[in-house]
Amino acid sequence: MIKSAHPHKRLKEHLFITVSFSVLILALLTILPAAAAVDSWEISPENPTLGDTLRIKGSASPEEEVEIQVSFEKDVQASGGEYEYILEDVKIPDGFNNRFTVQASDARNLNVRVKMLIWITKSSDASGNIATVTQSSVPPGTYQIKMDGDAKNGDSTVNLKITAVQRIKADSGGDFSYSYNTKAVPPGDFKVSVGGTTRKVTLKGKTLAITPAHPLEEIETVTEKNSSEIREKMENNTEAVLNSDQDSENVEHEEVHKSQPVKPQPVEKSGLPVDTVYMLGGMVAALLILILYSKRK
Repeated sequence: MIKSAHPHKRLKEHLFITVSFSVLILALLTILPAAAAVDSWEISPENPTLGDTLRIKGSASPEEEVEIQVSFEKDVQASGGEYEYILEDVKIPDGFNNRFTVQASDARNLNVRVKMLIWITKSSDASGNIATVTQSSVPPGTYQIKMDGDAKNGDSTVNLKITAVQRIKADSGGDFSYSYNTKAVPPGDFKVSVGGTTRKVTLKGKTLAITPAHPLEEIETVTEKNSSEIREKMENNTEAVLNSDQDSENVEHEEVHKSQPVKPQPVEKSGLPVDTVYMLGGMVAALLILILYSKRK
């Protein structure tokens, strides 16, 4: 009886080892392709600004399904024991193979309201310290999403973690691409995960117009400058007016002077009177005549 039990026990051990080894092989075959599905990927722009569209390109196995996750966090200050956060212009890309998840930490509950034609609300009570709402197969489009609920401790801060998941398929050559608009993402750090590999991206806020460090001083400087320019222009205008008045006075004086009759200036008496000159000329002529007449005779 002992000899017959021994082979049976050895058979059971051999069967157990075989099954365990098979399960291990199956697990490795399941895990390894998923981890190595994406060979490489890149994101551009590397330093995005709020509103930029992120473009993710990479390579994987031909016809492989690639999961892309974009997640960010936002601390929301509760007021009156309630919190609320609104995302505007959330763009869901084409395809229904997507998922949208919101986790609220330090909250009693969470409501996620999506405005399509009407407001559609999905709610969840907190389990422990976190309330989670997940919605899959969201139709493509641009939506307004509102997250609200009751804070756990009065006017405490509630941390919201928002994750958007999209599954895309690589083409026959193994190439894939994906676009994500950052208009609804708050400035700061957020994470992008492609095929299980995660990278941190820093989103910069839009730069405003540069204002002077001391606006009042700048205004005073501009005002003084404008005042000096106005003063200079007024002085120039005044000078021009005075000159024009003076010129007009000169012109008027000349015109008046021209219009008055000109008085004859007295001629200074110089030399002999006219009558005396005539008389002397006559005498000289008579004398010449007498001389010529006497010579002929």
